[in-house]
Amino acid sequence: MTEALRSCVHTHTTFCDGASTPEETVQAALGLGFVSLGFSGHGAAAYDDAAMTPAAEVQYRREILRLRAAYAGQLELLLGQEHDALSPYAGYPYDYLIESVHYLRHQGALLCVDLSRADTEAHIRRFGDPYAYCRAYFETCAAAYEKSPANIAGHLDLVSKFNGAGDLFDEADPRYLGPAREALAVAVERGLAVEVNTGAMARGYRPIPYPAPALLRTLRELGGRVILTSDCHDAARLTYGYAEALALLRAEGFRTALVLRAGGFRETAL
Repeated sequence: MTEALRSCVHTHTTFCDGASTPEETVQAALGLGFVSLGFSGHGAAAYDDAAMTPAAEVQYRREILRLRAAYAGQLELLLGQEHDALSPYAGYPYDYLIESVHYLRHQGALLCVDLSRADTEAHIRRFGDPYAYCRAYFETCAAAYEKSPANIAGHLDLVSKFNGAGDLFDEADPRYLGPAREALAVAVERGLAVEVNTGAMARGYRPIPYPAPALLRTLRELGGRVILTSDCHDAARLTYGYAEALALLRAEGFRTALVLRAGGFRETAL
């Protein structure tokens, strides 16, 4: 079995908005024969209820380092963080960072892009045009990748989370694809691995992972690299959708993926 199916470095626990403790997630990973497991708690952001508080971040770091020592020789554990593009960077060292956009600034307001369908509809009304809304999201992604010290670009087309029926906007429209592809190009130029993220599948929002097939095609054409993650919020779903994501990657012409290990990224055959 390819190592791409035996690793996940986008996981959330009870220290932020996850349902499982870090140790429960470790036990699930061991049961699946994982080679590496990364924890990526949401970095502290005062505007985000899903984020760790500064006090929780200290406890989170202590617990992951404790588990790393306790499970040494059984599983490689990595201490990471998912950073929101509009928040400050932590003053702590991490093994890796995932750069994600969950919020937009618009006319003095912070708009969460992945809260609910009703909120997404309200955001589109604020912009007056769904493609202006999507463009603002992808431009925020591109700007974040430009300055980010991160290793991984998180759920690149998160803005489409509530567009499963395709009735909010057309994801084949050049007004959508153009800005999305520009953001992808920045991620590739900056050397970020682009995650193929099955989290919305696990929670019933999408039948396919992020990024969508059209964007995966662009990513392959640009020579970008991918890493498979589940954006796990529940240890019971640690590899949810992995088989489907692997089949999609192969269908779109990818032959390798990255796996993050203690010594850095490794390329593995699909």
